Amino acid sequence: MKSYSEAVTESSLRASISVGLRQLAQAIDHNEAELFLSHSAPAQSACEQVSTWLKSHATTYDGRVIDLSWFRHLLAEELDTLRYMIGEKAFWSGNYSDAGRLFNELATRMTR
Repeated sequence: MKSYSEAVTESSLRASISVGLRQLAQAIDHNEAELFLSHSAPAQSACEQVSTWLKSHATTYDGRVIDLSWFRHLLAEELDTLRYMIGEKAFWSGNYSDAGRLFNELATRMTR
């Protein structure tokens, strides 16, 4: 399997998760889930990137393996960060929780 250790950092993993969450929440808000699944969108790209890292057990530059447990931990942290940044009301009315579930499902389904 190809190693991604030169390019992967915790920051790049978090950035992929954050972009994916925001884009998925927007797609859900506009009822564009089918559009997301049928076109190359930033959210799809983010899910695919995370899935690739998970599937290949990529390691970060400092030697940490990107596994399901760490991904889900970072996903939860990124959701908390979004909730803090935009506020409780905007978070819950903005489909971010649904986006988190969908991102988890898509990124992990692609690893099977």
